Amino acid sequence: MRIGVTDQGEISKELVKVFKDQEVVYVPNPASVIREKPEVIVHTAEIPFWESNSDPPKAWSTNTWMAINIARAGSKIGAVNVYPSTFMVYNGKKGYYLEHNTPRPLNYYGLSKLAAETGIASLGNYLIMRVGALYSLSYEGILKPFIKASFLGRRIRCPSEMFISPISIYTFAIILEKLIKNGIKGFINVSGPRTSMLDFCTKISNLFGNDVEEIKMPYIDLSLDDWLLRALGIRIDGREDFLRLFERKAVGEA
Repeated sequence: MRIGVTDQGEISKELVKVFKDQEVVYVPNPASVIREKPEVIVHTAEIPFWESNSDPPKAWSTNTWMAINIARAGSKIGAVNVYPSTFMVYNGKKGYYLEHNTPRPLNYYGLSKLAAETGIASLGNYLIMRVGALYSLSYEGILKPFIKASFLGRRIRCPSEMFISPISIYTFAIILEKLIKNGIKGFINVSGPRTSMLDFCTKISNLFGNDVEEIKMPYIDLSLDDWLLRALGIRIDGREDFLRLFERKAVGEA
């Protein structure tokens, strides 16, 4: 199988590792898709959460228009378009979101991703994943400030009434490989178990040995229900996921 990725960033590098028996090619634009003819295109290129909200035009250009235009090229050659979307297509008022729940984007990043979802789904032959709070030691996601502060030995200030479904980039790549190999299509939530931001920060503090300070914020629940993933026989242990990622970093495997 020939897998196309649309950037050469952190997620793409993990995919190269898990697709070690497959050919992974770089397809940053529609012309390269037509030339390389991948069977599957994973839309890894994006303007991340923090930058998207500060520069909406840039986010729209990459997260939405570029993704849709590459998907159109993929559709012409019969490729499956695999689009990692986000839990931020929801506003956090409900929690345990299912795949069929109506999106109401939390921020501009979520809006840019939702618009791309719509365009790519209209082409057919797609796998759209609404992904939980992705994290690593360097990923530009919602958890990066907390991980960075802890890594630097600083006190972490975390909201106790905010709930998420974290998943490491390492585990996400493994699950994505399984979904593609099994020919799964449509919409699916890909996330770890629901947890509070405070509990996640406590895990980090236990690892790095610094303090956590609880802060009060309005209640928000951005967790995803992973029932469909579990129905496919895929279960994520949040604790093991967290420890495995940092163990890999410690021994220089990632």
